[in-house]
Amino acid sequence: MEIKPYVVQEKNEEYSFEKKIFVVELYLTSKLSYSDIALQEGINNPALICNWVNRFRVAGPDALRERRKGRKISMAKSTKKLSKKTTSQTTK
Repeated sequence: MEIKPYVVQEKNEEYSFEKKIFVVELYLTSKLSYSDIALQEGINNPALICNWVNRFRVAGPDALRERRKGRKISMAKSTKKLSKKTTSQTTK
């Protein structure tokens, strides 16, 4: 059996929803390990597949969809700007 090294990449790669679903279903239907599937599918980190499988088991396929990062917007920003005249008139 030939040992293949993992390919080192400089940038984090983003995988599509379809690719994630395919890899998760491949893991669940076969007896391959995370490392074997990572090598077969060209994924750098086998732990990434473990993360996908765990999220799939907990919340279903929607957990693998891309989601926005960062803080959620609680209030919409006002696009209306007050001019100096209106602010000086209101202070009198």
